[in-house]
Amino acid sequence: MFQKYLMHDRLPVRFGLLLGVVLIVFLLAWTLSYLFLPEGVLLGKTAAQALAGNDLAGGSVYLEWLRILALNIGMMGLFVAANLFRATGNVPLGYVAVAGNALMFGAIIGTNSFPLSQGGKLPPSLGILGSSGLYEIAAYVLAAAATISISKYRLIGKWGEKMSLPKIPSVIHERNVGVLLAIAILVFACGWEAIRVALAFV
Repeated sequence: MFQKYLMHDRLPVRFGLLLGVVLIVFLLAWTLSYLFLPEGVLLGKTAAQALAGNDLAGGSVYLEWLRILALNIGMMGLFVAANLFRATGNVPLGYVAVAGNALMFGAIIGTNSFPLSQGGKLPPSLGILGSSGLYEIAAYVLAAAATISISKYRLIGKWGEKMSLPKIPSVIHERNVGVLLAIAILVFACGWEAIRVALAFV
């Protein structure tokens, strides 16, 4: 039943359930890392942090926004590309990828492993609603849920088999709308983050 709704014909159903799963993973990672991992343990350990840097790009909020947006669009592209493959149980790999990303983000928050320190380890709280990261995760989830129809291969053991999914106009339309909406969310979330980064250097 659970898998049925993760693979539901309607995007809102898939998105809602997948977002719920991803947020549970995120909150668990945040809580456990806050309780058990040392502060800063993941600092500089991810490719995203290395690409994001620890300064204001070109001294400009606009350039910083473009840098953050490019990084996030690239991440989203990876999650969409992962949907070309399905794991055992017919689960799109993009689903697994966004859950893994949420796990890592939760651990980064819980250990204050940001290039710009947040002033100590951050306990789980509703303050996350004021962070652009939560909305970036939602955009990734939306893109992953919207693009399950692009799957080409199913992984079975060490090998895979080619898949052939029907090209239904309504599914393609829903997919395109979902991806465009995900990009729009990222545009605003990254702008928000760029302003926060700029304020940290004032």
